[in-house]
Amino acid sequence: MERKIDTQLFYERLDRLYEGKEMDRVEPYMLETLARAGKFRDLEGVAAVCNELGGLYRAMGRIDEALWAYEKVIDGLGLMGMEGTDNYAAALINLGNVHIAQKSYEQAYDIDRQALEILERLGNRGYQTAALYNNMSAALRELGQTKEAQHMARQAIQIMEKMPECAAELATSYTNLGQAQAKEYAYADARKNLTYALQLYENCNGDRDIHYAAAVYALANVEDAQGHYEKAEGGYDRAAKLIERDFGRTCNYGQIMEDLQRVREKVRKVEGNGIVPGFL
Repeated sequence: MERKIDTQLFYERLDRLYEGKEMDRVEPYMLETLARAGKFRDLEGVAAVCNELGGLYRAMGRIDEALWAYEKVIDGLGLMGMEGTDNYAAALINLGNVHIAQKSYEQAYDIDRQALEILERLGNRGYQTAALYNNMSAALRELGQTKEAQHMARQAIQIMEKMPECAAELATSYTNLGQAQAKEYAYADARKNLTYALQLYENCNGDRDIHYAAAVYALANVEDAQGHYEKAEGGYDRAAKLIERDFGRTCNYGQIMEDLQRVREKVRKVEGNGIVPGFL
């Protein structure tokens, strides 16, 4: 007899694990659920679990595994005849996001364009479209197309501002905007928008959002670029602790620690020379 997992119960238990910061139990729980879904050929269950698993792996910096998970989502949706649907677009958005993390920016942008075509055909101007604009903003920023990256971030902001329940997602949009502005050396604007992003996160749930660390890190980068090394040191230190708390010592954690060590050396050098930070 064919059986399926109860996806609502799966999401509820997963939420409790995340809320309780029981990160050591999250992956085993999802893998066990995935095995049950696979055993009973539950395509919907496999797609649901792999979607969440992909998000976890992406956040942990386990990019190859994240690609595997999201590709299984897309394959499953295709087998269920759901190509061209909102769910299929969402899967493409997630896959594109992983390619961004892998620094395959052109491939990410191509995937995002496919998702945008679906959403435009469906007349979708909601959360998914805003999430897609955020992804495209990040890809364009890294491809050096910073003006277009800012445009995409602002389009995401326009959508999110009409959705009060999505304040955390709005914060992500402001983070993207600030990062694109920093690439153009518009540090005052970048600092303003990154600071606002942090306020939005904090108003939602303090520093508990898993994307909060990215905004902290981005602001520290701005301080670093302007020679405010003590502020940068504090920001990098905080971002590292947040990443470690939420995901452990991932490759992102390692990069932040490298930045932290570098600015600590600069702070010591400045203090030793009696130079006022920020006036180098």
